[in-house]
Amino acid sequence: MSETDKSEAFLPFSIPLPFRSPSPLVSLQAVKESVSCFVRKTTEKIGTLHASPELKETFESKDVDQAHEEEANAVTCHLEEDAEEKEISQLPEEDRLQELRAETAEAMTKLLDPLVLFEPKSLRTALQKWLSQLEKTFALKGPAGISSSSSLPVKLSPDVHLLSESEERGLDEDSEEEKRNSLGIEETGGHTACESVSSLSEPLGDIFRVYSPYTISNSLEKDLSELTTLCLELSVLTSVVDSTGGHVDCASQQLSPEVLACRFLKKYFFLLDLKRARESIKISYTNSPCVWDTFVEGLKEMASSNPAYTEMEDRDLPTALQLLDDSVLSDSPLLIAFATRLYDRFGESALRAFIKFYPSISPSDIAQLCRHHPAQFLAYLDSLVKSRPEDQWPSFLEFLLQPESLRLDWLLLAVSHDAPPSTSTVDDEGHPRPHSHLLSWGYSQLILLLIKLPADFTTKEKMTDICKSYGFWPGYLTLCLELERRREAFTNIVHLNDLSLMGGDKGWIPETLEEWKLLLHLLQNRSTKPAPQEPLNGSLSEGPAPINVGNVALLLAKALGPDQAWALLQECGLALELSAKFTRTCDILRIAERRQRALIQGMLEKCDRFLWSQQA
Repeated sequence: MSETDKSEAFLPFSIPLPFRSPSPLVSLQAVKESVSCFVRKTTEKIGTLHASPELKETFESKDVDQAHEEEANAVTCHLEEDAEEKEISQLPEEDRLQELRAETAEAMTKLLDPLVLFEPKSLRTALQKWLSQLEKTFALKGPAGISSSSSLPVKLSPDVHLLSESEERGLDEDSEEEKRNSLGIEETGGHTACESVSSLSEPLGDIFRVYSPYTISNSLEKDLSELTTLCLELSVLTSVVDSTGGHVDCASQQLSPEVLACRFLKKYFFLLDLKRARESIKISYTNSPCVWDTFVEGLKEMASSNPAYTEMEDRDLPTALQLLDDSVLSDSPLLIAFATRLYDRFGESALRAFIKFYPSISPSDIAQLCRHHPAQFLAYLDSLVKSRPEDQWPSFLEFLLQPESLRLDWLLLAVSHDAPPSTSTVDDEGHPRPHSHLLSWGYSQLILLLIKLPADFTTKEKMTDICKSYGFWPGYLTLCLELERRREAFTNIVHLNDLSLMGGDKGWIPETLEEWKLLLHLLQNRSTKPAPQEPLNGSLSEGPAPINVGNVALLLAKALGPDQAWALLQECGLALELSAKFTRTCDILRIAERRQRALIQGMLEKCDRFLWSQQA
């Protein structure tokens, strides 16, 4: 034995030296111990078969100890193997993200090209190509839709039921039947696509991916969010491309846009820019409430991790609102999930309280929230506008009208809720009932604000038709004045039978001789018909002054002078219907006119003398 081996045998501890080979003595000792262990185990096993019971128990106790030692060694080996497998499993994940990273960089580069960005077909093709790689990277596998290569858990909704082993084995066998069922969604009679989303047979089920299954760098995540949100905004929801090549999903081609949007939201919710996605859904899927509901469900999944979301369930409305102020940022997209929870509990009172969260919660959000109760939306909108100073109401309401098409929708809601019955405003022939413009409307201020805001000619005409059909005559007359439909306005003023409509600064005094003739002819035709029953209680003297020949003749005399008025009344054949009051009024007007002329003549003479004196 060499001196080096002797020194190593007496060391109290060993220091591994990788650059030195083990000594021959150490190698022989290891072989000797391995052979001795094998011989001892074999001898004990043979002796156990032939020994006495006492000796057998002794050997069994030794076997138990040996078994525990072997189990410990097995566990250690198993942990080491799992670690190695984990390292190996991370390699495909990195490769997969590497492919996605390269495809994402290529797509972002294409978007910088104006020929792609401003050409819809080229832009959709680029997004579809990128989406095929995204679908490949984040493909759901397994019966519950969880990827087997995911390193992070996918958050499930409480309604998800995992499949049993038998269902798992039959999943592939039933895939064709599921595909046929999914293709038959639009063929079901009497049901919309939104009603069929819940029954869609697809691998995703009720799963929302609100968290990424992989660890993604910030730069890559930013680009993925941009492209994913752009796909939703442009309705590029599948990787189907044209016949020139690429990925083609035949099943997706047969699904309705609403179903595709819901599936897209569930699969890539964790990648979306939630603020942009919210606005896109409200604009692109206005008539598909299932898409908005799916988006809100995803927000609820994310908000459920916030303790305040569960805590507010047992609180009253003021306490819950205060809790919401303290726990959620004012510009957080999750505010919609909290608002939905409060609205489900407190109804319209919660809507009015949501005014304090404007603009984070906008009127369009409230319209989606209470789409089954339009009157509640009107209450919110009216309260929101009146929360500003009165002089800011028109400008603030105009700012809220985004897009402009909402004006007609809001006007239609306002004239159809908290309004008098149509039988009180319109007669059987479609004409206004007398004095019906004095009836009260719950949202008359909001209606007049919508009417007086600037708008194009076509929109004004549509608003005029809405006001006429529902009998909101103050707004109708205002719009007729703006649209220069004066003949139509005078006809309805005569039916309303209120002389005050032709006074003041409303602009309804006839401006030309033809308009005066028209008004007189309307009065003459009405006098030949039976007088309609007044809707107001009491005598005519207690109500507004009526529009009759005598009152209109007085207005005519004041506007054109007594002599020209008398000539016009004679031309229309109404001179005999004039009363003594009209004659006295004309005499007074003539005297006043003479005195006025004399006064003016005297003032002119004084001015003339003054000027001559200055010149001299």
